Amino acid sequence: MGLIKAAIGAASSTLADQWLEYIYCDRMPDDVLMRRGIAKTGGSNTKGTENIITNGSKIIVGEDQFLIVVSDGKIVDFTAEAGRYTFDQGTEPSMFYGGFGKGLIDSFKKFGERFTTGGIASHDQRAYFVNTRYIKGNKFGTGRPIPFRDSEFGMTVDIRCYGEYVMQVTDPLAFYHTYGGNVEGDYVIDDDFKNTFLADFLQALQPALAKVALQKISYDMLPGAVDEISTAVKECLDSKWGSQGINVIRVSIASATPTEESASIIKSAQGDRLYAMNPAMQGARANAAASEAIKTAAGNEAGAMTGFMGMGMLNQGGAMFGANISSQATAGVGMDSMNVAGGGVVLPTPQSEPVEEKPAETTEEVICPNCGAPILNKFCTECGTPRPEKVEEEQPQDKFCPNCGNKIDENDKFCPSCGNQL
Repeated sequence: MGLIKAAIGAASSTLADQWLEYIYCDRMPDDVLMRRGIAKTGGSNTKGTENIITNGSKIIVGEDQFLIVVSDGKIVDFTAEAGRYTFDQGTEPSMFYGGFGKGLIDSFKKFGERFTTGGIASHDQRAYFVNTRYIKGNKFGTGRPIPFRDSEFGMTVDIRCYGEYVMQVTDPLAFYHTYGGNVEGDYVIDDDFKNTFLADFLQALQPALAKVALQKISYDMLPGAVDEISTAVKECLDSKWGSQGINVIRVSIASATPTEESASIIKSAQGDRLYAMNPAMQGARANAAASEAIKTAAGNEAGAMTGFMGMGMLNQGGAMFGANISSQATAGVGMDSMNVAGGGVVLPTPQSEPVEEKPAETTEEVICPNCGAPILNKFCTECGTPRPEKVEEEQPQDKFCPNCGNKIDENDKFCPSCGNQL
């Protein structure tokens, strides 16, 4: 049994008038993976049998379709090339594998049967069309967090991700043998089919992401690593799905977010790395910690001294390392002034600035109005009389002539300007 291109078959006188049946398949919906071909009879073919493909019948294969010819449950021929073919029972299988590669020959040897009938009709002959378009819209989401070794921080974080993957029937012969069988109508993607493949996909996703992590891709870069993730998932699923004739073509992660606990760890790690790269910020951080220690110590009577001691240690550690480096650079102290001992860099010892002593307040001496003893404090040390408040002397005020308003002296009896008697 073989398929002959129509252009070739038309040239043969024995096949020129043999177009007895038309077997074709309309474009299949996205949820249909395989459909049995519909035979349309005409002309003098009035005795056709439903399960017999008449010798010389015409079979039309559309784009994104794979034709499988089955006789008594065995695959006897196939083609992946779109076009018009003539079915000839007296020829060897032609096997037009098209863009699917010669690997289909191995599948044919495994699942098919190479034989000819010499023009004798088999008991049951069928034509099946497999949908080879991409199977899209397969959404996934990880209910449980997946551990991911993040290369940016060198630690494992737990992430949740969701997205979509695309499948395709890559070996129609293996697919027919595994799923199709001799179905009467359509093989449809139902809920059981989706759930089975989704479970397999999620099981393969974790080891696939582990492979991606080895390529130094951080968790927040996963949505952009489509090719890397697709290749890794395909490798993890090939041993299972590949033998069934289906494989993953593309995996797209829409979002990958860490759990609340992992997000807190990442935030802390980012802060530590930021301070480690900036000595000035280290000093500021140490000073902030010292200030917080003072506040804590102030509320604890027994821990006041401990708080101040801790403040001093922080100042000598973080503040000296951060803020003092900045002040040394400003004062002209460079790397040349640092001492190198035992392979390590030793910073110059910071000199503490002299603290100016504040002079003690002096109290003016007054005489006790009771006993006449000098009082230096608030009370008399002899009789206990309170210290009298100091009364400021009133300043003399200027005088003016009531007649002309001219300034006059206190002892003047007449105004020097107008002669008015004062």
